[in-house]
Amino acid sequence: MANRNITDQLTDERVALMLDDMLPTIYSQVERQSVLLGEFESTPYKEERNGGARIRSPLRTGKNTSFKTFGRGATMTPQIYPSAMFAYWNYKQGAGDIMIDWVEEREHAGGNQDSVVELLTLRIDDLIDSVREEINTMLWNSAVGNAGMDMNGLQLLVPTDPRTGIIAGLDRALNIWWRNTYWDNNASGFAYGKPPHDTTLGAPAAVGAFGDISDGASDGLKRMGTMLNNCAQGENMSDYSIITEQFVYEQYEALAQHAKNFRIAYSQDDRIVKYNFGGALFRGVPILFDTVTNGAPSGQMRFLNKKYIKLITDSQAWFKWSDEKSPVNQFTRVRFLMLRGQLILLKPVTCAVLQGITAWQA
Repeated sequence: MANRNITDQLTDERVALMLDDMLPTIYSQVERQSVLLGEFESTPYKEERNGGARIRSPLRTGKNTSFKTFGRGATMTPQIYPSAMFAYWNYKQGAGDIMIDWVEEREHAGGNQDSVVELLTLRIDDLIDSVREEINTMLWNSAVGNAGMDMNGLQLLVPTDPRTGIIAGLDRALNIWWRNTYWDNNASGFAYGKPPHDTTLGAPAAVGAFGDISDGASDGLKRMGTMLNNCAQGENMSDYSIITEQFVYEQYEALAQHAKNFRIAYSQDDRIVKYNFGGALFRGVPILFDTVTNGAPSGQMRFLNKKYIKLITDSQAWFKWSDEKSPVNQFTRVRFLMLRGQLILLKPVTCAVLQGITAWQA
């Protein structure tokens, strides 16, 4: 009896160490194999904060017009310009569990300690798939799902029509500077690249066919250029990624087939290449794709500046195990994988969206 108890204790310790040792692997597999989470985790702008209920973000909303040239004897009257305010974002949290039933634990007990470890390995693999799928779908959402408990998604922060909606307590209908860039098919707007806060901008328009096979001309390529010019002027291009769905991504790749002398270069980023997230470059910016099944919206393409759309995580609750739990009315032992964070957007004008992209026409 004593020897069996010692064996069980050693197994418990081995299981605990295994779960702790597996945390980096769990994080790596969830992060690197998720298109969106991997993009937001891999930037230097991702932030970690320790606890709190809300994230307070300073915003620039106005302009300091104090600079003026002057001559001898001139005077200047200093004043405070209303150029700053704050947005507030609520942290969101989630958890996934690893559970062992007492009966199955006894069935795998005894001399064969590897049996319990094998069981745990299978359940950890299953948990990795579950967390990766749920987070990836959540980060694509157009609304805060699960009764408001999900994190913000891309379609919410960078919508196809940014003229309405309340984000972080700010109404986009009233605060036009709080809108992302989009294309309205207005001739003058297309030619000169109007910012989203231009009051003459109309309703968002569909791009339509990516190009014309008969002559190789591509409206889709033109719109991509306009959107990138509109949202990225004065910004660091290395901060940008273009995110779309597989069908639209393949329409871009078809340029090499339909457009004479058009060549496509590809990113050599290890994560993009290894997990086949695309990587075709547009003016040096990588284009990544996800599937509609995973939540990517059909026919849309987003231009993201990761300096301003970024992930904030709770440093003590981001891919961390909870203490072991034993529910009073169940014959089980449970540990939870805890995640707490939020996706935020600080400068919407630096992000853009195209919609209604369809296949090349004959």
